[in-house]
Amino acid sequence: MEDLLGYKSHVACAACYLAEELHAGQVDKGGKDYFISHLLSVGKLGHDWKEETIGFLHDAAEDTPHTVEEVIDLLKKKLAELLTKSNDDWKYKFEDYIHVYPGDMFHRLTEVEWEEIANALHCLNHHSAPTREEYIKRISKNPLARKVKMNDLESNMDISRIPNPTEKDFERLERYKKEYNFLLNSYRNQ
Repeated sequence: MEDLLGYKSHVACAACYLAEELHAGQVDKGGKDYFISHLLSVGKLGHDWKEETIGFLHDAAEDTPHTVEEVIDLLKKKLAELLTKSNDDWKYKFEDYIHVYPGDMFHRLTEVEWEEIANALHCLNHHSAPTREEYIKRISKNPLARKVKMNDLESNMDISRIPNPTEKDFERLERYKKEYNFLLNSYRNQ
């Protein structure tokens, strides 16, 4: 229940700051800032602090030189840095993208919660899967990774992000639709 109440939204906020730093200078297929055009939207589609956190960081181990373990360590450091600030104004930079609640107080994550985040990020790293099909099947077995991947695919299926889509872009869009439907069906079958 506390996940839905947002009691740990500070973690999602720290993840948002970290994603902005890790992906600085990266652009999407349409030439737009990757953090702004994609990662913010995937994080915002999350329904709780875990989905938001993983949504902001879902590409960190794929598109930066960091491993999942390093990303988790960086997230812990970023969280500690933000929590030591003299005021909590930092919470509001991304308030349009994170569910921040009045009176939201810091609640430490348990080791189980850190492991959940790390496991989902591992699932979402396509570099560690032999094929795209195996990658999607692996994601379908992790409820948190599945939700975030569906949000990722939803963002990726927005073809308007690409000013002049090519045949290759439309082929990729069809693949994304199939993957989304596969994940949706795996969700329904559990």
